[in-house]
Parts: sequence; structure tokens; C-alpha cells
Amino acid sequence: MIKSGTILSVLTLLFVHLLFAGTVHAQLWHALPTISETANKPDAQFSNDEKKVFYLTGNGKVENLWSAVVADKWGRIIAGPKNPPIPITKFIDHGVVRFFHLLGSPEILYMRATDNGKDYHIYQIADDGSGTPQDLTPGPDGVTNIIIGASYNGRYVYYTSNKVNRDKVDVYRYDTQQYTSEDVFPNDKDFVALAWSRDQTKLLLQRPSTGQLFLYDMETTERDPITLPSADPLTEALFDPTSQNIVVLQKHGDATIENERAINASQWTASNEHADWIDYSPSGKYQISRMGTTWQVMDMSSHRPLALPATAHPLAFASKETMLLYAIPSPNATEQLYLYSIPLKSETLLSTLQ
Repeated sequence: MIKSGTILSVLTLLFVHLLFAGTVHAQLWHALPTISETANKPDAQFSNDEKKVFYLTGNGKVENLWSAVVADKWGRIIAGPKNPPIPITKFIDHGVVRFFHLLGSPEILYMRATDNGKDYHIYQIADDGSGTPQDLTPGPDGVTNIIIGASYNGRYVYYTSNKVNRDKVDVYRYDTQQYTSEDVFPNDKDFVALAWSRDQTKLLLQRPSTGQLFLYDMETTERDPITLPSADPLTEALFDPTSQNIVVLQKHGDATIENERAINASQWTASNEHADWIDYSPSGKYQISRMGTTWQVMDMSSHRPLALPATAHPLAFASKETMLLYAIPSPNATEQLYLYSIPLKSETLLSTLQ
């Protein structure tokens, strides 16, 4: 039997604050914030063939997966009343927390609490909801598995698990093509994973107890400390998807300062940008940033923002980056989910998220 004190210490490690202020769920370049920070936040993604959209909504109660057809076989947008959303899962308790559509396969990986309501397992299901979900992470009480993100091309889904040592959280990588999991970082202390490189060979790690940042090589297992530009608190760390540079954001008074450096360099270069939080589209063509409560999606080649509504909260890009999902808050505490066509500069209301 697992003692209650052990379970409490595990949950404390799992829910340690990752220092991220952003709330977008579909990040591809760094780890998601803790579950407590992202609870009840909008979550929506495209299928890998860009024909469907999947999202979570719970009618104010239990979150379930829904889907909507948004494009035909020629890629023309057909979203609207003629293609209403349909439910994929129909849980009445312990709803879906996070999910990713698999690369090259009509299946979804999702995360959901077990019957005890404390541990999380990761399941695989057909993206039309047919068949029986497969538990990819079975284990006894006290073992919990938390999805923390995915690679830019959707092949790998990263997650943490304490199945080896209940008091430590290792970082695993699920290969959606080979259907296998690999322990890419056996955790010997209290490290948390912040980001992964485009080539999937390196992790950015941090020790919350000390604030120290490390570059970890998944192939050689070497762990190199990173000297930050200043002693200011780190609020975010990730890899630039095009240059592979390390990017860090640090809080300096009321401002957030962004610096970057090459992986093998020591000199940092300051940016003129002062966003509180940043992320990138799959290929790095667009940057998502947040300043206060205002979000912006910037075309990195033209340095012009997309013409989204002022209150739009960007959620996910289609893999070819011609479509974007965003949410807009409503007066009754719900969110309206929209599909935005970047070439057409047009939006379509898909659903109300509750």
C-alpha cells in the first residue's frame, strides 16, 4: 500500500510550478504549465490532415472530446452549420485533461484521471471515438502520467511518470509511429523539463529548488549548466524553432526581458521584444506572444501581426500554417471557438466551449 504522505509528495513534485505564464494548450516548443494552471482553459487542435478540428468542452461539468469537419478533401473550408460538431468521448466523470492527434494515424492520445481521481493515465483512441480506449500507461495507485507536450511535427508526445521511483518524475517520449515509450531523462533530483529541441536530441531542464537551468543531451546524457544573462527570475525557456537558439525570458521589475544564444555559445543577445510569454507555430513562421492580457500572432518574415480580434486567444495552428484556431471569451464565462483562414483573412464560428 502507498502511504498518504508519499502520494502527497508525489503530487507536490508533479504540480510544481513550471514558471510559465502562458495558457495556450497546443504548445509545440516547450512544456505545458501544470494541470492546476491550465484547468478549464480552452484546448483545441487540428487533425494532422487538417480536415478536422478537435476540442474539449464539458457543458460546465466533465470535459469531453468533440470534433468538427472544417475542410474538404481539396482543403476548401466547409466549416459551419452543415457540419455540426460530434462527440468523441462521453465520460460522465473524470473528463479528458489534455490530448494530441497522432501523426499519420486517425487516432488521439489523451490524458484522464483514473478511478481514484488522483492519478493520471494516457490513453489511445480512434479519432472518431469508435472502439475501446487503450491504456498506454497502466500501473498501480500512486503512479501518474502527465502529458507535457509534443514535438513540432507531432511524432513524439512527451510525458512525465513516477513509475520507477514514486518520489521522482522521469521524462518519457512516446513515439506515435513506433507505438513505444522511451525514458529520455531519468530524473535523479527534482528537475522539470521546460522544452525540447527541433531535432529531438536536447532538453532544457530546471531545478525549481535552485532556479538553475541545464541543457541535457538525450543521446549522451550529458547535463551542462547554463549561465543566465542576469540573476532575474526565469519565467520561460525554450528553443527557437528556426535557429535552434536557446531563448529565455526573465522578469526584471515590471518588464520581461528576452535573450537568446546559440546552444554551444556563452554570449547572450538581448531582443527588443518585451512580451510576457512567447511560443511558435510548428515551423516557426509565426510567433504567438502575450503582453498582459493581449495576445498577438506575428508573421516572423514580415513582422506584421495577423488581423485577429482584439480579445482573441490563439490556440493552435494547422500543420501547414494556413489555418488558426482561437477562442474569444463571452460574457457568460464561456469561450467561442473560431477557425481563422490566414490566406482568406476570414473566421468561422465552430462551437461554444463550456
